[in-house]
Amino acid sequence: MVTKPKCALVATTCLSLISATAALTAPREIEDFCFKQSQQARLEVRRGAWEAFMANCIANATPTPTKKR
Repeated sequence: MVTKPKCALVATTCLSLISATAALTAPREIEDFCFKQSQQARLEVRRGAWEAFMANCIANATPTPTKKR
């Protein structure tokens, strides 16, 4: 049985994760650039190789946040 405090906690957690996700995404131009790069790259045939390539490409192309954030 789910109690009201548990439901409130789950709802609050989900909403905070959804709102934080938008701040953590890369601009569309960077994602498109990295996707095009991934099409030309020779990736290892292993699980997660494409995701790792995309994550590294986006991290390299995105400026480092300043301390003011």
